[in-house]
Amino acid sequence: MSGLWILIGFVVLGAAGALLYGVYCVRKLGTPTKGTAIDRSSRPNSALVVIDVQEDFTRNTGKHGFDPKVRDNALAEINREIREARTAGQDVIFIKNIFRDWPVVALMKLVAKGIGTPGREGLRIDRAIDVAQAPVFEKSIGDTFSEPQFEAFLKEKKIGRLTLVGLDACHCVQLTAKGALARDYEVEVREPSLLTATPDKWPPLKQELNVAGAIIG
Repeated sequence: MSGLWILIGFVVLGAAGALLYGVYCVRKLGTPTKGTAIDRSSRPNSALVVIDVQEDFTRNTGKHGFDPKVRDNALAEINREIREARTAGQDVIFIKNIFRDWPVVALMKLVAKGIGTPGREGLRIDRAIDVAQAPVFEKSIGDTFSEPQFEAFLKEKKIGRLTLVGLDACHCVQLTAKGALARDYEVEVREPSLLTATPDKWPPLKQELNVAGAIIG
């Protein structure tokens, strides 16, 4: 019997550990990162950052899917921002979100038909967007600054000012804005080029970003 109780103990501990890890992963999704402040005087360049405009999210037909007219208007605005950035000689950077932590992957498969999980065609950038030869960086949580290669690219290109567009305004966009502000980047968020599944949550977040120093244009 003692062996059975030991086995039960290991199962319980394993389940508790898995639960705690799952809670950690979910919290990590919604927490902005912290980092070293940049010397903005040595970063004179600007970049447009297009966040998570992937077909799994933009073309989702579930209950949290976007109204097609609202989506198409936002995508048109994003393309306009891309054209203007390129005309001005600015870098355009694309971000893709792919969930990698297994509790999050399991949750997305359970409640959202697996959108954003590895191996799906819908992970590609939306077909309406002019990607051209722009660099694409992958992240697995909300704040794009969680991806070291993204930050290394900004350093290499001497970029100190970021314009953010994409989705979701109430999640990955605002988290990336906070990650940038924590590092002393100049940040502008272009509201017409945003999408969010929870528009009622955007006004207080918008105010929060304004207070923190972001420009909402």
